[in-house]
Amino acid sequence: MGGAGGPGSGVRVAATARRSSWLELFFDLVFVVAVFELGQLLNADPTLHGVLVFAGLITTIWWLWFSFSYFADLFDDDRPRSRFPQLTAMLGVLALAASLDRGVADDAVRYAVIYGLLLVLLGALYAVVGWHIPEAREFCWWNAAGFLSGASLWFASLAVPTPARYVLWGAGLAVNAALAGPLAYARAGRAPTQQSHMPERLGLFTIVVLGEAVLAVANGIGETGWQPAAVAVGIGGFVIACCIWWVYFASTFDAEAGNRAVRAGRALIIRSYLYAYGHLLVYGAIVASGVAVEVAAREAVHGGHGVAGPLLGGAQLVLMLGCVIVYRGFDVRVRRRVMVAQAGLVVAAVLIGLGGLPPTVTVALVALAWVVLALIEWHAPPVWRR
Repeated sequence: MGGAGGPGSGVRVAATARRSSWLELFFDLVFVVAVFELGQLLNADPTLHGVLVFAGLITTIWWLWFSFSYFADLFDDDRPRSRFPQLTAMLGVLALAASLDRGVADDAVRYAVIYGLLLVLLGALYAVVGWHIPEAREFCWWNAAGFLSGASLWFASLAVPTPARYVLWGAGLAVNAALAGPLAYARAGRAPTQQSHMPERLGLFTIVVLGEAVLAVANGIGETGWQPAAVAVGIGGFVIACCIWWVYFASTFDAEAGNRAVRAGRALIIRSYLYAYGHLLVYGAIVASGVAVEVAAREAVHGGHGVAGPLLGGAQLVLMLGCVIVYRGFDVRVRRRVMVAQAGLVVAAVLIGLGGLPPTVTVALVALAWVVLALIEWHAPPVWRR
């Protein structure tokens, strides 16, 4: 995954190993707020409609996080003048999070304006770097074109009513994601290189969404007054979160994945976007799993419409799909027994979710499936091709 650097360029030179800066960790905090609001929206409406709204909104939030994080991976030198754009972006994301309090139906204009301005900020950042660093100019201008094209569609959405407005949002994200990154690497005459720490950044965001899942478990127990059924569901939900953490950091996470892509050349860099973009499915599924456990705790105590099972089962299906895409991004060889265990978890989760079982049994069986998968991956971890 791409940086150019040199004396006085204000760009980090690719010489030493990189770790996330304090600003990047601070930056993640505002996304904790946004992800929390998204979880609350899904918790309030865990139906198919609510899931679709959640999926669309988490895509918009994740794209901002990834885009600013990747720019920092490429060009940020963590000096004071480089901090102001990140801090400005944080304020914008907080405003977006505030707009999510009741969904975006009532605040769609505000959401579109703020989002478009944040994309303009990203486009301007790439344009400035391209202006000052000739060797990165064409690459940066491709990226700037991507973000400004996306912003133009978000601003154009102000002229049309919903749901057409949301269609333009999706089109803006699609154009942006295609131009800024994959096409920039494919078309630019010279592509930058850097000592990448994006896998670490993606891993840290995994911790963020796992934190939201654990919080949902705690809320499910607390809101039902510590009833035994809710506690049982909460324990099962915590086991699921622990196993997801175990499997992700035992197999999906690889700190050197980005640097291997840089050393291998453009073809693998372009392919590595599968690794990055696949994480969106992983993140969304983790948050949805936590919400499903919270809903299951409520249903176990007060009864309900039985939406927790389908939501939990569907989340596991999406999570495994995300893992497969992430693996393909860096050509990971998954051992046969692990593949069988992953497929088994998906089948079990879907059947359990649709089986109409009591919430406590549903969560317990999904937790058991995750324990089996974690144990198998522990003894047969995937192999990263080098």
